Amino acid sequence: MPTGLFGGSFNPPHVGHLAVAEACAEAAGLDRVLWMPAATPPHKQGDPALAPAEARLRMVEAAIAGNDRFVVSDLEIARGDVSYTVDTLRRLHDDGLGGLALILGGDSLAGFPGWREPEAIVGLARLVVYRRPGDRVDLGALPEWIGGRCTVVDGPALDVSSTELRGRIAAGRTVRYLVPDEVRGVIEAEGWYRPGGGSAGIGGAG
Repeated sequence: MPTGLFGGSFNPPHVGHLAVAEACAEAAGLDRVLWMPAATPPHKQGDPALAPAEARLRMVEAAIAGNDRFVVSDLEIARGDVSYTVDTLRRLHDDGLGGLALILGGDSLAGFPGWREPEAIVGLARLVVYRRPGDRVDLGALPEWIGGRCTVVDGPALDVSSTELRGRIAAGRTVRYLVPDEVRGVIEAEGWYRPGGGSAGIGGAG
């Protein structure tokens, strides 16, 4: 069963995430997409804008409800500590999950050689790279051991970011139609991203 690993902070998950995951699954022939909220992303250690992992897991569960091809995993959250992709792929491989593909953005691909054990990553999974409108993805500029393992997918033209959404929520502005209604319900019920609400963080990068 070809499976795509779609990891990230999902702080919060939004319609752009959903559209990208669906487009990559369709273009790369993936039977399912495994959404993997990070416990602590390496580049966001100590970020006050990061909602607790359990809250982000609930938001992802709400976001993907109703799509039989999407599945959420709490593997990285249960493991705790900083989440590294290579560790997650090894665990999935040890658990017998084959045909793995790692879904990542064109902007992330440029920095991929600097990830922890990138050669091990491409040995465990092929790369499905989504290219947003305006992105330049030059596989020829990458080492063959990376470029030869890539499938490039043109992502949907949805300019939505989690950073923008947190800012809108903090300012009391609507995020209707930018996040699924189910995610908006979790955010509103639990008070995430509002000053003095469930999360102390209302801005920051992400």
